[in-house]
Amino acid sequence: MSSVMVSLKRHKKKFVLLIVLILSFHSMLSSLFNDFKRQSTSPRPPRATQSSSKKLNTSEVSLNAAKPKKSPIDMVNDYYPFVDFRFVYPDISPKFNETRNIFMIILVNSAAKGVKYRKRREAIRETWGSTGNCEQLNALRNGKLKDLRWLLLFVLGKAGPGTRDDELNEAEARRYNDMLIGNITDNYINNIIKFYMGHLWANKFDVKYTMKTDDDVYVRIPRVLEYLVNAKLPRPFYGGFSRAPSPVSRRVGVKSAISYKYYEEALFPTFHLGAFFILSTDLLNKLFNYVYIRKPFHTDDAYVGVAMRDFGVKPTNITSFHLIHSMRRYMGSFKDCEIFNWNAFGHSLDPRSIKALHIRVQSLVCKNTTLDIEDHRCRKSATKTTTSTRGRFR
Repeated sequence: MSSVMVSLKRHKKKFVLLIVLILSFHSMLSSLFNDFKRQSTSPRPPRATQSSSKKLNTSEVSLNAAKPKKSPIDMVNDYYPFVDFRFVYPDISPKFNETRNIFMIILVNSAAKGVKYRKRREAIRETWGSTGNCEQLNALRNGKLKDLRWLLLFVLGKAGPGTRDDELNEAEARRYNDMLIGNITDNYINNIIKFYMGHLWANKFDVKYTMKTDDDVYVRIPRVLEYLVNAKLPRPFYGGFSRAPSPVSRRVGVKSAISYKYYEEALFPTFHLGAFFILSTDLLNKLFNYVYIRKPFHTDDAYVGVAMRDFGVKPTNITSFHLIHSMRRYMGSFKDCEIFNWNAFGHSLDPRSIKALHIRVQSLVCKNTTLDIEDHRCRKSATKTTTSTRGRFR
């Protein structure tokens, strides 16, 4: 026994080292076992595929795995396309000293982004939107028209970041004092918001009529005023270039398509196309309240037509409003007496076409001292042309 104790004392350090090594090895085995257990029970990320030309990055795999699948659009239960409708009052608007006794306010839809639309506005200011052209001066000598005051405004939203368009548009508004600019994204979906923004602003004036137009048309404003005077200033009044009842598109991706959630009927009622239509201002408050009855959808002209149908207001087709696709292609074929028969021309007129049409209209009008133009000699021809082009437009 004594010899064993002596041997243990002699080899004490070796025994201690051996015990330490055994404990360390046991700890390492436990750690490896726990790691293997965690890996076997946790979900594995998608395995990246590798080809000879490209190796997929593991961060790309994680992002793709986390990306949700795009759900299909439900044309029955979804608002498509969704319009975040709200009443918007323009941030920038003209300043006028006199706001009483305005007969008509012309609201011209324009766009915020791009020099193309600034050129269109400039062309209108130089032509049919000017108070100094021959036809306007003739109107001042006409007893029925000389006291009928009108204003023309361009309506647009914001282009957004990435361009200087908003800065340039604000400078344009300060220079010409004829623009309404609202804090909304300027796009096709928000057209209905722009429509309401312009009419909300116009409603603060003592005005009898509004005329909604676009910046690719030509309007003979004195003749439009004369039409309303000759019609005995009708109220309520909803007049323009009529479109007969037409199917509602439900096809996703089509520009004018809307879902059943907005409008459940298969056909739109007769409505006036948005290039130009006139409203008497006794209808504006009804239109403002209508948004609480039917959520506004983006095709503003059809929405107004549905509202008018629900109000019981019959649309008036104004035969002197002439509308065909790519009007500029047909302008050269119109006879002089046909030009006299039409008070509004559209659409798709570029600045060059607007100026060319203006030169022709003014050269004809300036041959006369009044607006009572003898144009009956080809009225039948003009009627036939109007009928055929209306059919071609649809």
